[in-house]
Amino acid sequence: MKPKSAVIILHIIVILLAYSAPFWLDWRLVIAGVIVYYIQIFTIGGCVLSHAQFEDKKQSFHEWYLHKIGFTVNRTILNVILRYVTPPALVGLALAFQVLLSIKVIVSP
Repeated sequence: MKPKSAVIILHIIVILLAYSAPFWLDWRLVIAGVIVYYIQIFTIGGCVLSHAQFEDKKQSFHEWYLHKIGFTVNRTILNVILRYVTPPALVGLALAFQVLLSIKVIVSP
């Protein structure tokens, strides 16, 4: 397996874990994950895996993948969604699922 292939697979795994986190990870840990995500975004200017995968340091995995399957996206709009809509939505989903609906998750502190 080529090094870039390993980064792609790791990227997919991390994204799937992040997007499914409200259903298996305690909401407080989801918030901690979002904070770590924002620290990485604001300190290095993007995702460490994207920096490892792409020469264009402003490109995201989502943009790359959508382009790969035939979609053209506006990078600015996509980045706003990925940085400022998706993380709060994941926290809100975790809170709704776990606190409002009292659903127990697999990983709790």
